[in-house]
Formats: sequence, structure tokens, C-alpha cells
Amino acid sequence: MEAKLNKRQLQARRTQEIIYKTAVRLMQSKGFDNITVEEICHKAGVSIGSFYNCFKSKYDVLSAIFQEADNYFLQIVSAKIRQFDNSADKILHFFKYYGDYNMKSGVDFVKHLFNARNNMFFTKGRPMQNVLQEIISQGQQAGEIRTDLTPEEISRYLFIAARGAVYDWCQHDGKYDLSAYLVRYMKLMLASILTS
Repeated sequence: MEAKLNKRQLQARRTQEIIYKTAVRLMQSKGFDNITVEEICHKAGVSIGSFYNCFKSKYDVLSAIFQEADNYFLQIVSAKIRQFDNSADKILHFFKYYGDYNMKSGVDFVKHLFNARNNMFFTKGRPMQNVLQEIISQGQQAGEIRTDLTPEEISRYLFIAARGAVYDWCQHDGKYDLSAYLVRYMKLMLASILTS
């Protein structure tokens, strides 16, 4: 159970949330590379010192965005996909939720995240990746998924395909249902890793 916070801690948490939400809004409209800490602080109505009390740099805000997605997959998605009996259905639903999450974030915001300078997609050990790797590992143990590749290799392969689909969705300005497309696309990808 979380300890009760004092007034100063509550205010610090509120300030951090204001800064975070302001930075996300600015990223949605201008892109990560086109905003500064000074602009975030001005729009949030906080001092630059307050920003640096909450975040080491604007890259920490970007990390917090990815952490929010990781937490969603670790806490919500992993619980929802347990209801499915086989690994193929679990993987398909995992990527349906991946599509849902990106669609909810909005195409303009996702466009700003999908750029060559953002290395957060390739950071190893992220919870989102771990959830998928666990599904794959269980599928291998059940004899449903080929074992000549590691769960990490298969997860990477599937994420490369999924990110390509998200990139295409961005290129089409979000004009189609990304979640439905990802499910169809992943069915094709699964044919290469399932044992039957």
C-alpha cells in the first residue's frame, strides 16, 4: 500500500502531472524535436526549476510516455489476454491492443514518436516486450510455436512487422482501422512461427 503523501509531495506530484500533460500536448501539435523545456514550462505555468525537480530533461518526459504504455500492457493487456486458450489468439489480441493504444494516442502524436531518432522502441527489457515474450515462451512450451528461435527473436520480428504497420497507418493519416489491420497482418506473420 502506498504511503500517505504530505502536502509538499502532493504538490510535487500535481506539478509533475501538469508538466507531463503539457509536454504531451505540445508534442502532439509540434513534435518532440520542436519543443523546448522553456516552452513546456511557459505553457504549464511552472518555473524551469520545477521542471528539473520533476524530470532530468525533456527526454525523461519521452521515457515517461513509453513507461505509461509499458504499464498499460503489463497491468491491463496481460490480464485481458489470459482468457485466451492458445498463444496465437493471445498474440493477435496483444497486437489488437497495440493498435488500439496507438489509435487512442492519435495519428499526429504517433507520427511524432515514429522517427529514427527515437530509440525507445529498441530499448531491451521493456515490460511491453516482456509480456509478448512470455506469451511466446508459453506457446513454445505448449508446442504451439517453433523453438528454433528464442522468444526475444520472435518478439523482435513481430514488433518490426507491427511498427511497419503503424508507420503505414501514419503515412495514410490514420484513415483506416489500425487495430483491425494489425490483426489481419499478424495472422500472416503468425503463419511463419506457429508449428501447425
